[in-house]
Amino acid sequence: MKIQRSPFISRRAVTALIAGTVAVASQAVWAADEHMHHHPAPATAGTPNAEVKRSVVEIKLPATPLVRQDGAATNLSKELDGGKPAILAFIYTSCTTVCPVTSQIVARTQTLLGKDLEKTRLVSVSIDPEYDTPARLLAYSKLYAARPQWQHYTGTLKNSVAVQKAFSAYRGDKMNHVPLIFINGGKNNSWVKLEGFPSAEQVVKEYQEQIGG
Repeated sequence: MKIQRSPFISRRAVTALIAGTVAVASQAVWAADEHMHHHPAPATAGTPNAEVKRSVVEIKLPATPLVRQDGAATNLSKELDGGKPAILAFIYTSCTTVCPVTSQIVARTQTLLGKDLEKTRLVSVSIDPEYDTPARLLAYSKLYAARPQWQHYTGTLKNSVAVQKAFSAYRGDKMNHVPLIFINGGKNNSWVKLEGFPSAEQVVKEYQEQIGG
């Protein structure tokens, strides 16, 4: 970069200008690198991802207190009790990479379920409950056209961590979270765990297998 010197600008000022430009550029590269480190590149919501890891985990649902998006106090086991199939994900509303894709997948899933949606519970639990008030979750749910069967939950940080640990999803910090979707057929404590960005079609396929459809 060639800088035209002005008789009114000292050598020291020119040196400071160059140093400042380099520092800003370096900071931008560092920030971009950090962002990519914490958040894997998202896949399109409707496109299968070969890197999705599937496993089956046994989860005993704790009666951890939570607050629903409508402000109602409840607990996790109560919300998922009753033998209904369930699909659960972890999100936070200020996330700009992983969570929007996960929520898009759940949004498309609720459409593809068709009539089965009436007997299914879709659950999104915030991992940043100190910021995610019920009002913020309600606004967030509207962004994805969430139907009554799809509820969002917040609460205290302690209780959010307890739910994450119950699903072996706790990573110590929201910036280190990974995309996870859990599917249960409503018959036992076995949940299919999909790590990554599955297509909504893959989620529905797993759902149908879990309910024996």
